[in-house]
Amino acid sequence: MAKKRTLLNNRLLATVAGFLLNAYAEVFRLTSRIRIQAHPEVDRLVKEQGIAVIYALWHRHAFFVPLLRSYGGRSMAVLLSTHRDAQIVAVAVRLRGLTVVSGSSTRGGLKAYRLLRRLLEQRQSVCITPDGPKGPAELVKSGVIHLAQQSGCAIVPVSVFCSRAHRLRSWDRSVLPLPFARVVLQLGEPLHPRAGLAEGQALLADRLHATAALVGEGSP
Repeated sequence: MAKKRTLLNNRLLATVAGFLLNAYAEVFRLTSRIRIQAHPEVDRLVKEQGIAVIYALWHRHAFFVPLLRSYGGRSMAVLLSTHRDAQIVAVAVRLRGLTVVSGSSTRGGLKAYRLLRRLLEQRQSVCITPDGPKGPAELVKSGVIHLAQQSGCAIVPVSVFCSRAHRLRSWDRSVLPLPFARVVLQLGEPLHPRAGLAEGQALLADRLHATAALVGEGSP
C-alpha cells in the first residue's frame, strides 16, 4: 500500500503510468474488432443534428470511454474524480483526445458541474459514470439526472460487451479488456428525465440494464 501511495503522489511516475495505460489501450484498439451500435434516435441527435448528449455507462466500463469519441466524429469530455488514482487515467484519456473535467460529489463537484454545462452548451458531448467514483456499483447518483434536466440534453445509456476481458478486484469489478477481443458498444434509447431526481435515477438504471441485455452483458 505504501508503494502505491508513493506512485500516486509522484507526478512524474503517475504520468509515466498514464502513458503506459494509453499504450496498452492502443494495442487493444489495434488488435480488436470494435463495433458501435446505436439506437436510431441517438443517430438522429448526434450524427444528423449534431446535438450534444450525455453518455452514461457504469464505472466498470470506464476503460471503454475513449472509444465513444469515434461515434459522431466530434470531441468529447469525460468526468473524472479528483482522487489520486484518477490522475493516471486522466493522462491516458487526454492522450486519447478527450477533454478531462475533474470533480466529484465530495470535491470540486460544483465547478465540474458548471464546466460540463458549458461544454454541453457548446455542443460538446460529455461522458459520466453515474455510479462512480466510489459506488455502490449500479446505483445511479443524482448528478447526471440534474445535469440533463438543467442542460436539456438527453442521456444516452451505454453498455459494453467484450469477449476477452479480466475483472479487477475493485468495488465495481472493473473490466480490463484483453487484446484480440470482439467488442460491442451499445448506445441505448435516449432518456429525457423531466420528473423528480429519484424517478430519473430509477429510469436511467432501467435503461442501462435494458441496454446491457441487448448485448448480453451482465452485472458484476
